[in-house]
Amino acid sequence: MKIFSLFFPVFLLMLQGTLGFMRAPNNDVQCKQAGGTCSTDLCPLPNMRPFGRCQQGVPCCRAVYD
Repeated sequence: MKIFSLFFPVFLLMLQGTLGFMRAPNNDVQCKQAGGTCSTDLCPLPNMRPFGRCQQGVPCCRAVYD
């Protein structure tokens, strides 16, 4: 049972480190690093969805496969 008391804090530290990658991009560089493209108006293709912003309200689009 003592192993669980050691495992839980390590698990929380690992989870906290991965939460930074879940945030939506907010500039051009972060959008491209996340596998997206900056679109001028709307996301172009039917399977493209906005998931963040590039700059000044320009959406960052990424392909979504359902």
